Amino acid sequence: MKPDFSFVTYSGLPQLDPDDRLIVDRLTESGYTCQSAVWDDPSVDWSQTGICVVRSTWDYHLQAPKFEQWIDHVSSRTRLFNDASLLRWNMRKHYIQDLANSDVATVQTIFCKSGETSDLASLMQIHGWNDAIVKPVVGLATYGVKRFSRQPDSLSSAQQHVNALLRKCDVMLQPYMPSVETYGERALVFIDGEFSHAVRKSAFQPLAVAGRAGESAAEATAEERELGYKALACFATKVLYARVDVVPDDENLPRILELELIEPSLFIAMADAAAQRFVDALLRI
Repeated sequence: MKPDFSFVTYSGLPQLDPDDRLIVDRLTESGYTCQSAVWDDPSVDWSQTGICVVRSTWDYHLQAPKFEQWIDHVSSRTRLFNDASLLRWNMRKHYIQDLANSDVATVQTIFCKSGETSDLASLMQIHGWNDAIVKPVVGLATYGVKRFSRQPDSLSSAQQHVNALLRKCDVMLQPYMPSVETYGERALVFIDGEFSHAVRKSAFQPLAVAGRAGESAAEATAEERELGYKALACFATKVLYARVDVVPDDENLPRILELELIEPSLFIAMADAAAQRFVDALLRI
């Protein structure tokens, strides 16, 4: 029998993040049929999966072209959430520049194209950065992420890292935000375009199921919420779920570090009503 909903995951977590199973359990209790489906499992007939909700596809960055083909394939056969256009746009962190161009406050970001060279010492000097972060444009969690400083040994190691990345992919540089160690990142969760709850994340968290990498429930300030809404207002397409990760700058103003629309942990267990909010949103689509 064709399920009502399929929650999409990866082979390393075939039964979903336990956090997402809270949503599945609510749907099942309400009489809907649900299943988990591994995105690159060749045996899955995506025309028979019901509404597909992308969740823990945590290896898509390792095979990005194949994942883009999967998006096209599935969205042509059933309803996919988030929308295919949002998923494609969010795969590459060039979206940060798109947000900045729309007057959304983001952490300053420099992009370096694959195949080109990038002199980190010069860039650090030009922008007045003492510490910075480098990461691939397509990536998640701490994949390819490296913090470095202007100290010779650190800079030399980072330059080698960047050179290696640029041989195969685009790279981004951002100033290191000290507030990630004090105030912490605020992960703002939005469901159906509305703010649901917030979580404090620590710096350089490893890839792990929700709640097992040092996260804790937190409050979001009015300014942080406003910034999240401003980012989501950039889209004409319905956003079923989003996580807006923000950090305070040196003037204590929130800036978006990342906006996640593909596979973010949503920390459903950390907010009493979040699972039902997600279920209600699914039943409205």
